Amino acid sequence: MREFIEAIESVPLLSLMLVIALGYSLGRISLRGVSLGPAGGTLFVSLALGHLGVSAGADPNQAGALTLGTLGFALFIYSVGFDAAPHFFSCFREGRGWRFVAVGVVASALAVAATLAFGHLLGLGGSASAGLLAGALTSAPTYAAASAVAPDPTRLSAAFAITYPFGLVSLVLLIQLLPRLLREDLASDAASEDEVWAGRARARPSTGAAEQTRAFVVSEAGAIGRSLRELALTRRTGCVISRLHRADGDVVLIPDGDTRLEERDHVIATGRPDELRAFEGLVGSEAFEREIEEPRLPTRRIQVRSRQAFGRTLEQLRIIGRFHCVVTKVERGTLWLEPDAHVSLVRHDVLEVVGARDDVRALARFLGRFEPPLAETDLAVYAGGIVLGLGLGALHVEIFGFDLRLGSAGGLLLVGLVLGWQERIGPLRTHVPREARQLVRDLGILLFVGETGLAAGVGVAEALRTAPWQTFAAGAAVNAVAVIGALAVARFALALRPIDAWGSVCGGLTSAAALQAVRRATDSNQAAISYAAAYAVASVLATLAGPLVVFLL
Repeated sequence: MREFIEAIESVPLLSLMLVIALGYSLGRISLRGVSLGPAGGTLFVSLALGHLGVSAGADPNQAGALTLGTLGFALFIYSVGFDAAPHFFSCFREGRGWRFVAVGVVASALAVAATLAFGHLLGLGGSASAGLLAGALTSAPTYAAASAVAPDPTRLSAAFAITYPFGLVSLVLLIQLLPRLLREDLASDAASEDEVWAGRARARPSTGAAEQTRAFVVSEAGAIGRSLRELALTRRTGCVISRLHRADGDVVLIPDGDTRLEERDHVIATGRPDELRAFEGLVGSEAFEREIEEPRLPTRRIQVRSRQAFGRTLEQLRIIGRFHCVVTKVERGTLWLEPDAHVSLVRHDVLEVVGARDDVRALARFLGRFEPPLAETDLAVYAGGIVLGLGLGALHVEIFGFDLRLGSAGGLLLVGLVLGWQERIGPLRTHVPREARQLVRDLGILLFVGETGLAAGVGVAEALRTAPWQTFAAGAAVNAVAVIGALAVARFALALRPIDAWGSVCGGLTSAAALQAVRRATDSNQAAISYAAAYAVASVLATLAGPLVVFLL
């Protein structure tokens, strides 16, 4: 073992990349839908290897040191603000959005208050308390921002490691247990009230089967001459109809609820294999694959930028009736939403649509614009934003004898929010493709967690022996207070539906694993709407919460 460690330590970058590779792989291992995630897996691997003597040749605690970890920190915190910006502001304008945001704010505030109370009561100190909060919320931004100001990074990492697994599992368990205790049926609550055809919300059971697109020839007597609204094929089978090829020519239609099927029409539908078999039994036998490809209409991606679309539902916009296009997916940040008729559009949403070329172009002009190409990124603007954020964070302002400053995390977060919201600054575009932002964000947090974890690993054994059970119990209490308190506000004070309440709570705790649990429990993706609104604000609050706890304790 000693020879192996010496070998990889001779190439510091190799050891850090090894930590990231092993940590990322560990984080992807899922047990009943729960996984550590990339940041959690990397933290545990880095602490273990740091304890064994791996250091990657860098000391991130050295004042003024420029390391891969400090670069990762800047990239990650800036990306948090940049990613949250589009929906941080937009969610306040949506009709129900403020209630989802309120639940997220309550969850964050209760978690911080409980952390301060237990940290003071148990004498944990600022570093351990901030780690406790980050673990209870399973929040990498909280951990990263607190690391920049924590006087004892080792205690911070140890407390995070102690509370993180429980924070990850507890919310998922509460989602399974509390609705039963309260006698709430989340699955029935999630059902659409007037689901009729393509474009409506539909249940998405998590069977793991891939969706397929198939063509069917209308031949069943029960389907011929009837409208899609009368047949209710989406509700009855789960399949979405994207287009219709008339039997009497090469006419391609984007159907609506009033479209009537004629004998020998070719209907193009998307669904899982079991759904497609049910669809075939109601409509008619499957056609050859070439029937899908010959007059195929491509999927285009449209960014919502027009004010006339903000806050309006897909039903109100009448996209099918006015533009003869079908919305197949709505992307909001890193989440995707099923195109339910009642989904309200907000700025920066991305719609995947199918339709004839001229119709799709007209829809793009109405909603905003086509999504810019993936290669269109102005790195000068992106790097300049980080420069501004670090400079703003270093400014000192004295008020009544107090030396106030945002710190690097606050400065980067604030500038990221501003630039992420703006489309352009003068002649410069601020656009960064979603895939590029995701790569920068993930790489940034893994570099930072890997490096700080290796440094903390040297003294982690001793830190883990310092009040471990008190830290664990406090983390469990913080998690419970935040969940139950926010859920009570959502259900009783704000009168949200159970599925919206749980989505908001998951967003307030920035827990993607919990959102997946709600999806499985409800057989629906509707919770993603409330999750996205709460998450946009809670991710910013969680980033600020870490340094706040360190400062107050």
